[in-house]
Amino acid sequence: MRLKHFTFILLAVCCACSEPALKKTTLLGGQPLPECCASPDGCTLGNDGYIYVSVNQVASGWKYPAKIVRISPDDAIEDFFTLPVNGKTGKASPLGITFAADGNLYISDNQSFCTDEPNQAGVIRVIMENGKPQRGELAVTGFNASNGIASRGNCLYVVETDLGATDRYMSGVYRFSLDELTSGDTLRVTGIGDPHLILAFETKSKEQRVGANGAGFDSKGNLYVNNFGDAEIMKYTFDADGKTVSGEVFCRPEGALSLDGMQVDSEDNLWIADFAGNAIIKVETNTGKSSIIAKNKIPSDGVNGELDTPSECIRRGNKVYVSNIDLNSGVHTADTLQTISVIYLTK
Repeated sequence: MRLKHFTFILLAVCCACSEPALKKTTLLGGQPLPECCASPDGCTLGNDGYIYVSVNQVASGWKYPAKIVRISPDDAIEDFFTLPVNGKTGKASPLGITFAADGNLYISDNQSFCTDEPNQAGVIRVIMENGKPQRGELAVTGFNASNGIASRGNCLYVVETDLGATDRYMSGVYRFSLDELTSGDTLRVTGIGDPHLILAFETKSKEQRVGANGAGFDSKGNLYVNNFGDAEIMKYTFDADGKTVSGEVFCRPEGALSLDGMQVDSEDNLWIADFAGNAIIKVETNTGKSSIIAKNKIPSDGVNGELDTPSECIRRGNKVYVSNIDLNSGVHTADTLQTISVIYLTK
């Protein structure tokens, strides 16, 4: 469905944050990541029980190649796959990551970290066989800033943080069928008006000019998308044919300064990294209740497992694993210490 064919009435709902005691954060494995694992970001939980993490390398200036690592069930870090690079920039810049129904791994390649030239970002597909990566290939290109990524059924959903509108800051979500992605040709998106663009909205914040970011589905098939700059969670519902039937501002978590990467757990809770606030937020989709689970001072170097510019988090069992992308920003300063924080929910 083309964007111009529909309009949403957005309903704003404030989610009051409860104030439980903040959880202590610790270092994954009790130590920093190796030097070759700079700027961890997107996370996904595989059917094998491993957490797969994209390693962007932006904080190291791509001294090492961007890659995927995984966290074993006993919390060991393992190298998994080195990503192919963009032909123009000579770098890969992975953020969001997900497994799709075809068994392959899909990663957003956000080239806006590498170049100011528009339409260079894309989606990389890692072909999997018997649980092992075989090769990486470019599945989609033409994005300005591909970011969060999610899958449901036979479709892949990719967040575009910047649609390139000239009069407003617009971002949105593209949807692709896995059948067309495996046709052998690299697809190219074209922004507003592209038939794959199913959702779009505006970020109104003048201080944080960052749009859509994390995305994920609950068990009922509702799609949640974070508006980073406005610190809002959007909720969209679809009919049986996949057409968008409603959209609303589902929640504005109290105390959140931004909403970056998102993951949805098996209980339909949203786990969200507050990049600007150096915090982790939980939102219960069934009740609308939100809670700040962990928060650390700014600036932080994460030496004791403190949050250090968190960009995404994911729950596995009674732990939440947090990727600290460690970027220079208006409030954060990059450092040489690269970390993944762990939050124990029952301690």
